[in-house]
Amino acid sequence: MTNRNHSVEKTLKIIEALAQSSTPLRLSELSKMVSMPASTVLRMAKTLVCMGYAYQEEEEPCRYGLTMRFLKIGQMAAAHFSIRDIAHPYLGQISQVTGESCCLAIEDHHKVRYIDVIEGRGNMITIRQQVGHSGKMHCTGSGKLFLMQYTEEELDRYIEDAGLLSLTPHTITTKKDLQYELKECKERGYAIDDEECEIGMRCIAVPVYDVMDRVCAAISISGPISRMSKLLYETEFAPLLCSIADKVTTKITGACDDTQDEE
Repeated sequence: MTNRNHSVEKTLKIIEALAQSSTPLRLSELSKMVSMPASTVLRMAKTLVCMGYAYQEEEEPCRYGLTMRFLKIGQMAAAHFSIRDIAHPYLGQISQVTGESCCLAIEDHHKVRYIDVIEGRGNMITIRQQVGHSGKMHCTGSGKLFLMQYTEEELDRYIEDAGLLSLTPHTITTKKDLQYELKECKERGYAIDDEECEIGMRCIAVPVYDVMDRVCAAISISGPISRMSKLLYETEFAPLLCSIADKVTTKITGACDDTQDEE
């Protein structure tokens, strides 16, 4: 990949190493962790100290640690952060390509809360999802994605709190069946609502992850089963949605591809 500044990359690796350590690090320890010469690490560490992003202990052998200035930057970034703003352009792309309605949802007190919805072009069917509306978790594609990361104790609390209400003959209504479904979702990387909320309607949802590798949002498309066949959503819609979700996740987490060629 071109346009990469190696000095910036090295500095960021030093910052990440310091952040991962529970205690300040000696120069030799830091140099070993980042696989760089001690002279290079010293130069960059001193720059971080001068800029107020790191401190250097006075006692010998001196050690380096990060200051709370990074927390201030994180707080400022969080104040302007919006999953909806990041995902919205992609929802439009998905709806344009598939012709179906596309939604962005988050988890909200054992419910799915829809925070963005784009209706498919020429869609004559009114979908249930509307911005601000909520849905059950056990019978929606998006909800299953949040439930699949629950521990068994958390799942028990969810069932006790929300129940497994039957909305159609296809709705999952037992813990055993729900656990099996969540296992399937985790293995294939996406979730399906196959007429579980509404007869004649199908939904496929994919997870978006945060920096802690937890599902923080779900992107889904919904449409009538006459258009959303199993073959179509498995071969076309699922790969498209997973690709888009990866892009949104990358913008949230800042993940990068370390295998790319350097200059």
